[in-house]
Amino acid sequence: MVVARTKSELKKMQSYQKQPLYLKTVSIRNYIQLTEIKSILSKKDAVILIVRITSIMLEDSEQGGKLLNELYSAAVKNNYSVFRLGEERIIVSPITVQVEREKEDVVPEKKHS
Repeated sequence: MVVARTKSELKKMQSYQKQPLYLKTVSIRNYIQLTEIKSILSKKDAVILIVRITSIMLEDSEQGGKLLNELYSAAVKNNYSVFRLGEERIIVSPITVQVEREKEDVVPEKKHS
């Protein structure tokens, strides 16, 4: 469960709950597309973004890293969370969306005789 820390966060969370939630997929091929994503995150409509990052990371990993850092900053500023979805994608979702993560399989230690 997500808990609001301030009154302003509580108001934002309540407004998200009253709005429809959209799902959008985006494939990032160059750094210029960051402006489009920032625009999507700053709108009032709540959206879950599934962002494919393979192209930019393969082409220029330095620009890809810079893009991811700026995307993370923009997401946090607009009350979104960022999660990695494998090697090729990330998910950007409103803080009100609960994301369940897989528990890693724990391999029991072998006892030495």
